[in-house]
Amino acid sequence: MDYLLVILATVAVIFGGKAFWDWKKNRTPRLELGELEEERAEYLQENFEKALADFRYIEDARKTITDKELSAQLGNMQRVAKNLITHLEKNPERIPLAYKFIDYYQDRAVKIVQQYQDLEATQLSTSRVEELKEKMRLMLSSLDAAYEDQFEHVLNEQIISADAELKVMEQQLDAEGIKRKPLEVGQRDEYDNVRIDTDLLDRPLGGVDTNLRNLPVSASMKRGVPTATGRVRYTSNKRKDIVAGFPENERPEIIQRKLIQSALAIFFGSLGAHKFYQGKTFQGILYILFFWTTLPTWISFVEGIRYLFMPVEDFYFQYLDKDKNRK
Repeated sequence: MDYLLVILATVAVIFGGKAFWDWKKNRTPRLELGELEEERAEYLQENFEKALADFRYIEDARKTITDKELSAQLGNMQRVAKNLITHLEKNPERIPLAYKFIDYYQDRAVKIVQQYQDLEATQLSTSRVEELKEKMRLMLSSLDAAYEDQFEHVLNEQIISADAELKVMEQQLDAEGIKRKPLEVGQRDEYDNVRIDTDLLDRPLGGVDTNLRNLPVSASMKRGVPTATGRVRYTSNKRKDIVAGFPENERPEIIQRKLIQSALAIFFGSLGAHKFYQGKTFQGILYILFFWTTLPTWISFVEGIRYLFMPVEDFYFQYLDKDKNRK
């Protein structure tokens, strides 16, 4: 009887948590529109919901496209779109400034993705079809810049304000005779890595010792990557590729799922709770069937520790990024 209660409680936690996660993921946020006129409030909400619906369509389609390069490109595009939509959710009064993003760029991206999926479904590989698919890939790749341009347009007033404040601060420092320390681009850190300023990551090292261009590239060579604080940290090229597709805005939710999955594996893993949580029903049933051997207990405990200490980015790509990893 005790085992039955544990099983029922575990199933309730698994499916309850999954239902909450699905609701939270698919719900449409209601904008904080305050005391705006009803007609204007409806206009803002309608446009925001359209932007969110188009974003979700491309996100779902990205996970079904077999072309890994295109899927990665759509991931880059989606990160910019997600950041912009999140900003609009917090600042609904700026939604009209993003009209071109909502009604044109993202709308066209949806249509191109739909057409690409239709071509993939035909399984044709004729020269004409491949040429058309290549044109679609090139067009989608150019939307990164278009999305960023729209985001900058939305932030224009904020950018101007920040720039003006910085200029006032610079004048104040100059008036007090305080020298501003220049960026030490090209200097080496204590690990003998070359510091590359964040603005120069994808540009030639103009103004820097040209001998740096001739440095040998090896597996141990690391490249500076900007952090949220504006400092530069160093990471391997392999790690950079892994982090490139990670949705930073979803980090708290991903960490939450990581902790839940780890806890289920450690405390209820002998009953396959963590496998049911991942949607791997068959594996979960196997854990229950072999529960009496205590083997599932030890395996799930090791899995739980692994989930707990696994980097968040690795956990996302292994268990959350693709639908096939949830099955």
